[in-house]
Amino acid sequence: MNFSKTTEYALRILSFMSNDEAKLYTANEIFDELKIPFRYLRKQLTILSKSGLMISEQGIRGGYRLTKSPDQIFLSEIVLATGENVLENQCFFGFKQCALEHKCAMHDRWLEVNQKISEVLSSTTLAALKGTKLPDII
Repeated sequence: MNFSKTTEYALRILSFMSNDEAKLYTANEIFDELKIPFRYLRKQLTILSKSGLMISEQGIRGGYRLTKSPDQIFLSEIVLATGENVLENQCFFGFKQCALEHKCAMHDRWLEVNQKISEVLSSTTLAALKGTKLPDII
């Protein structure tokens, strides 16, 4: 399964921040560690702040911090915060809607896969990624 770049970046940012959940991270610190393009990183930090997954503190000593403990943030929350729609039932062939009376050959199998993905994302917390060194995205 592939997530959008936006979701991948959000997972990387929050995973990195979960290593020291009480710390206030600056955008520069996150950039130096994760090498996410800076303009895109700033956009991500805004999205994640507006979603309530992190807070932004302004000023010279400002930065970003998780709003909850990593064991209280589910991966599904992160995915949804980025606008990813993997939790929606999508057709295997990319159709916006499968016709219920004429289901495609993959409909039932694909529904099972989507349900499993949803279960995993909804039951796995950010704490499970804590300490994980994620590969660089280039």
